[in-house]
Amino acid sequence: MVPYVLDASAILRYLDKEEGAQRVAEISKHCIAGRSRVLVSAIQWGEVGGIICKLQGEQFVFPVLARLTAFGWEVIPATAERAVRSGVIKAQLKIPYADAFAVDLAMDSSDHVMLTADFDVEPAQDRVRIEYLPLKSKPN
Repeated sequence: MVPYVLDASAILRYLDKEEGAQRVAEISKHCIAGRSRVLVSAIQWGEVGGIICKLQGEQFVFPVLARLTAFGWEVIPATAERAVRSGVIKAQLKIPYADAFAVDLAMDSSDHVMLTADFDVEPAQDRVRIEYLPLKSKPN
């Protein structure tokens, strides 16, 4: 069973039905069937909630997030230890702090695969397995 770590960009691609949404849907189906796990850092989860609030309104935040957790997605708390490790990752790799939480979560096991559309995490490629979603199409 492959554990996938989704960052905010992967979740937003799914919610917005953009490039890579099918891959997230496929992984979610495997999660529902018990053939994979989906893990999301609480920091990334909060980032998604904030974007939903900004774009759709506060009344949509919890219903949308509840729909995702119904797939069996697990939101992993941001403990004090994880926060410090993420700060070190941010400092060492010069990546955004929120992204460092996803990297740290992916580092919990060599089996974890981080799913992202965010190329800011490229410096972490030697520490974790990363699967990149396709680039967005450019409007004509």
